[in-house]
Order: sequence, then C-alpha cells, then structure tokens
Amino acid sequence: MVSHSAKIAEGIQDLLKEMAPAVPIHLAGGLEDGTIGTDVNRILEVVEQVDEAALLLSDIGSATMNAELALDLYEGDKDVQFYDGPIVESAFVAAVSAGNGMNLEQIMEQLKHET
Repeated sequence: MVSHSAKIAEGIQDLLKEMAPAVPIHLAGGLEDGTIGTDVNRILEVVEQVDEAALLLSDIGSATMNAELALDLYEGDKDVQFYDGPIVESAFVAAVSAGNGMNLEQIMEQLKHET
C-alpha cells in the first residue's frame, strides 16, 4: 500500500487482515516523520521486504507517481507490478484473490474485470 497517510494504509491493512489473514500486506504510508506524503525510498524499502511477487497500489497523485518511479528504479528480481485503480477496492480484490491461491498475473487480470 502506497498512501499519503499512514493511517489510511494501516486502515486498509486492518480490513484486509480480516478478509485474507494469510496474505502479507506491506505499507509505505506517509513520510518517515509521520507527516502526510510519499517517498520513493520508503516504497523501495517495502518492495525489498516482500518474499516473492508484489502488487503496488496507491491512493492519489504523487503516490501513484512515486510508486511508478520506484518500479522504474527497482533492480531486484522479484515480480513487482503496479495497478492504478481505487485503492480499497483493488486491495480487497487482490488480497482475497491471493488468499485463494491466484498468482500475480491472475490477480492483475482479475483487477481489470472487478474494479
């Protein structure tokens, strides 16, 4: 989750834990000092935390720009993709789909039809 607000990212994570408790949700919400904003370096740090594949979702404006920039800068070997859709709905579809065993390619396809 890439959000300008740590509270928004945490709230989405709380919702998803109820719906798909086994799916790891990593957060890059707000700035390090707790203020509103996004940071490419924080996004990259979160991407490095994932085990295999990852889907980046963002809330608005510069969060989307920074998520896309982080993908451009990412030099690792994990399959990391970005989906530009409504963050809560997209996160819900992605987490439930992942919890049901779908891979990242299948989840991306599901998102195109559901959101």
